Amino acid sequence: MRQAGKRVQSTRAMALTGLLAMALTACSATPGQQSADPGDTLGNLFAFNSIKAPPLTQEQRSNVSVICPVVDVRDGGAAHRVYSGSGTDNANVRYQYSIGETARECTVENNQIVIKVGVEGKVLLGPAGAASTFNVPVFIGVMRDEGRAMLTSKVYNISASIPSGATQTSFSVVSEPLIVPFTRENAAADYTIYIGFEGQRENRPQKVARSRR
Repeated sequence: MRQAGKRVQSTRAMALTGLLAMALTACSATPGQQSADPGDTLGNLFAFNSIKAPPLTQEQRSNVSVICPVVDVRDGGAAHRVYSGSGTDNANVRYQYSIGETARECTVENNQIVIKVGVEGKVLLGPAGAASTFNVPVFIGVMRDEGRAMLTSKVYNISASIPSGATQTSFSVVSEPLIVPFTRENAAADYTIYIGFEGQRENRPQKVARSRR
C-alpha cells in the first residue's frame, strides 16, 4: 500500500490551463516491446518481414495515448504552517501555505516519459503574521511504485507576496520536465507523482487523511 497523503486530482478541467502550454491530457507513447501474442508476431512477419513492427513515426505516436501517473500529496504535505517564536498554537501562526489544484501532462520522447506537473495554492496570513513576501518551497517528484524509488524530484522555491491590507495570495508553479523510463502505455500502473512542501515535517499541521477515488 502506498504511504502517501491525500491523493489530489484536478476537479476543474481548465484550472491550470494558463500553467501548462499544452492540453492537460494523456499524450503519446512509443511501443518498444515485442508482443507476446503469436498472432501479432505472424502479422508483423506478413506486414513487415520481421517479428517486430518498425518504430512509429512522430505523427503515428501522437495518436497513441498514455495514461499519466496520478498526483498524490506526500503524507502531511497538503499544508504547512510557519510560526512566530517557539509556540505552535494558532495565535503564533505567522502564515500558512496550502495546495489547491494540480495538473499534469505526459509525452513520450526517445522511449522515455516526459512529465510536466502544475501546482496551484494559497498563502494565508496568521494572527502573528504581517504583509510581506514569502518563500513557498514546493516539492515535485516521480516515484517508481515497485520498490518505492524516487526517480526524479526537485524543490521549487516560489515567491509569493501579500500586500498591505490583504490577508492572502496565490502561487503557482510548473515543473521542469521530469523524465522516467517508458515501459507501457499505462504509466499510472508504474509511477506516482508526489507533491508537497519541503520542510513540512517541522511544525507540520494536522495530518491530512488520504482520499481514495
